Amino acid sequence: MDNSFEIFLHNTAEEVSEVFDWQDYRIGYFIQRNHEKGDENQDTLFMIAKDNFCLFGVADGAGGHPNGMEASYQVGETVLQYLRTTKPVDVQLISLIEAANLKVREKYPEAYTTLSFAALFGHELRSYSVGDSEVQYFNNSGKVIYNNIPQSPVGYAIEAGMMSQEEGLDHSDRYLVNNLIGDEHLRIEVASKVALKKGYSIIIGSDGVFDNISHEALNEMVGRGSFEEGFNKLCKICSEREDWRKDDDVSFIVLRKIKA
Repeated sequence: MDNSFEIFLHNTAEEVSEVFDWQDYRIGYFIQRNHEKGDENQDTLFMIAKDNFCLFGVADGAGGHPNGMEASYQVGETVLQYLRTTKPVDVQLISLIEAANLKVREKYPEAYTTLSFAALFGHELRSYSVGDSEVQYFNNSGKVIYNNIPQSPVGYAIEAGMMSQEEGLDHSDRYLVNNLIGDEHLRIEVASKVALKKGYSIIIGSDGVFDNISHEALNEMVGRGSFEEGFNKLCKICSEREDWRKDDDVSFIVLRKIKA
């Protein structure tokens, strides 16, 4: 790919994945519809890059509510349309999230979706999240240096130390989410900037990934070792879904800085 690209995947019926290089980074993405829940894929995966700016993320339409698939599409389309027409130096991402929320509320009342994305300006990265789609950063030794808090009772309980992340995978309230795009008043989690060094990695994914795979296992696959081997292993696990806790749509993006 050249210096600029755009990827927008929505309601994909079949598995789609790819690995490619962009500037100093290697990027891999994967999206697949659920196996058993229905014909719709409510996840939307999006990336856009131009000059030295790249934004990548996922939106996961909320099941149990009408138009979850349409809500996630609307969020992804709003993000990309804004970035297509705005210079990186002028990007205002909090305002963009609020605009996406307003679009969903206007077009699809009672619809909800998560939104998690990271924005890379040069070698500085900052992530934003609403809902329970997760973001993790790993340094060049594979240590977790940041993960967002899923905005859910289980997510807050894990953050408070009341249970481990792996214990939370089997909690009966795992499906509850407190805060979503589509709510009148949003809670937006914003991370501080991180200067990425060679070997730093980031994964962003819908709860189809994080409800089934522990942080420790993700660390082993995408936080250290060969990018391609780890990415392919994660894709294989998500595709085959052996001993899967919860069938769901799955989407994720992994980025690693491969040059100093």
